[in-house]
Amino acid sequence: MQLSTKTQGLSIVGLTLVVIAIVYAGAPSASNPETLSDHIGYMLRVTARLSFGALLLAYVARPLVQLVGWGRPLLIQRRYIGLAAAASLTVHFGYVAAFLITSGEPLDWVTGVFGGAAFALMWAMALTSTDPARRRLGAGWKRLHITGIHYVWLIFMQTFFGVAVESGSRWAEVMATLGLVALCIRLAAWLSQRFKRTA
Repeated sequence: MQLSTKTQGLSIVGLTLVVIAIVYAGAPSASNPETLSDHIGYMLRVTARLSFGALLLAYVARPLVQLVGWGRPLLIQRRYIGLAAAASLTVHFGYVAAFLITSGEPLDWVTGVFGGAAFALMWAMALTSTDPARRRLGAGWKRLHITGIHYVWLIFMQTFFGVAVESGSRWAEVMATLGLVALCIRLAAWLSQRFKRTA
């Protein structure tokens, strides 16, 4: 028996949480004061990559279908892929808070405001990822989700580029490159649709 779209979507969110749990189990111990900072740093990196990966899948779902007709299953599950990104980003937020508390490092206002806005927009998108919310918000729903996904993408890109430049992290370079590829796909789809309308 084929699973419903909702059941399949919820399984995506569930699988994301299972992956985080497995990563947590394999991370340096959080209960040992000597390895706590290593644990927090490890989980920050993994949840950032997982969140951004899920975000990019949602980011390119419709453009891929528009450009090459590929990825319709991805488009169908885009809502739940976005919720998986939000779930992972929420865990990431918890580790950001843990890092600030345990390290004693001050949070500068620029990071607090612009980074905090990314979390707020992601949660707003997650909370409005229902058909009733879409109907109630009308045109505002589309503005929220378009603005939100681009803004969260931008904050991730700024972070990964910064890490790549400062530390030469291969992972950061890979994630930044994937982000640029995703942007190019969206731009190509947007241009394609414009040309079709004006042809």
